[in-house]
Amino acid sequence: MSRLADWAAAPAGTAARWLLQVLPGLVGVVLVAYGAWLAWRPAGWMAAGMLLLVDRAWAQVRADRPGRTER
Repeated sequence: MSRLADWAAAPAGTAARWLLQVLPGLVGVVLVAYGAWLAWRPAGWMAAGMLLLVDRAWAQVRADRPGRTER
């Protein structure tokens, strides 16, 4: 069983690190979209779509900077 634990430790750590980086942003998108949805249902979809587009655009801007890579 120790071999299995050794083999799975690195991928599990990578997955946990990725989740800790991505999860707060996703929770924020969901909360903003839900709040907009409570005010007017189509606004929830529009807010979620806009926030996701802004996130992708920001990632592209960061990736296009010389000497920088996206995390």
